[in-house]
Amino acid sequence: MTDSVAVFYDERFMEYDLGAHHPLHQERILLHYELSKQLGLLAKPGMSEPPVKLATEDQLKLVHTTEYIERVRMLSTRDDYSALDGGDTVAFPNAYDITRVKVGATLSAVDAVMKGEADHSWNPGGGLHHAHADRASGFCIFNDLAIACKYLQHKYKLKRILYLDIDVHHGDGVQEIFYDDPGVLTLSIHETGRILFPGSGFTQETGVGEGVGYSVNLPLPPYTQDHQYLEAFEAIVPPIIEAYKPEVIVMQTGVDTHFQDQLGHLILTTRSFSALGERIHQLAHLHADGKLVAIGGGGYSFLSVPRCWTIFLAKIAGYEVDNEIPEDWQKFFTEVTGLKAPTHLHDTETPSLSQVDHNQVGRLVTESVTRVKETVFPLLSINK
Repeated sequence: MTDSVAVFYDERFMEYDLGAHHPLHQERILLHYELSKQLGLLAKPGMSEPPVKLATEDQLKLVHTTEYIERVRMLSTRDDYSALDGGDTVAFPNAYDITRVKVGATLSAVDAVMKGEADHSWNPGGGLHHAHADRASGFCIFNDLAIACKYLQHKYKLKRILYLDIDVHHGDGVQEIFYDDPGVLTLSIHETGRILFPGSGFTQETGVGEGVGYSVNLPLPPYTQDHQYLEAFEAIVPPIIEAYKPEVIVMQTGVDTHFQDQLGHLILTTRSFSALGERIHQLAHLHADGKLVAIGGGGYSFLSVPRCWTIFLAKIAGYEVDNEIPEDWQKFFTEVTGLKAPTHLHDTETPSLSQVDHNQVGRLVTESVTRVKETVFPLLSINK
């Protein structure tokens, strides 16, 4: 089944500049966009590229404090970089407006789905899930995902929003903002915070007050492979979506779980992103009237991000694309990165597994799944 997908890309994404030596390179978004275009995906029936609207200050205030917004605005007038957190996230010249482009693209993606202009939407430029109400964190200045959920509550009066986060890092900013709110169920699958930033996202973090049971975390051990990840996903995500009956799914689609990524330790291949795209597409139709707002996120390898996102986009649109990557894109890739380009959409190499204790990894994955079932499933009246 093919569906209409509104794709939100803006050249101004490239100006979200955290510094030449920073691991977050915006060119990965450009490379994904050009790869999708050259494979013919963006020209297929039902695919559209609406314009991006700039987020307003009032929309930022749905989540962020006035004081923090003013700080970002003031620092953005400087000609150099200014630290917004411990040093990983900086304000750069014109950061206020450029980040509003990213937030605006996510809100435009929300509008496209909620107004029935597209079945699904895709914004590869967003996914800034670490930003908190009053501070930046983890490369993220304004939290477009949390703003999107608040926007859905305020403008469209939705009562049940499912926020799904598959980034290798825990979606701590979104969780914190909705920790006491049953109207947004946050479900984050990530590498354990015992190993990785931001050091949170444990199974016992289930919400407070009326929000108890509506924060779900599935932490996974380093070296989790495709089959272990997908089995854990299947054990937890579909039952929760079925029980919650969301009116829309907002998804953070970080692909830093891929084995080529330098900031995480999970070892997924492109097989996982193909399977996840297909399954999430199916779940959206089964339980959310097809309403899926998919946003980008983490991913720091030029070799993997463009391919993984293109595979995911094709799957939620319901299309198959060629596995061989066009030579023109390969040349463009090398011009942009200075690296030898991948020749195929799907991985032609696999992660090294010789020193991995597969049984131990499997036991830890199973333990995490079991703890989620024991702590959260009863709170959501899931009998599985």
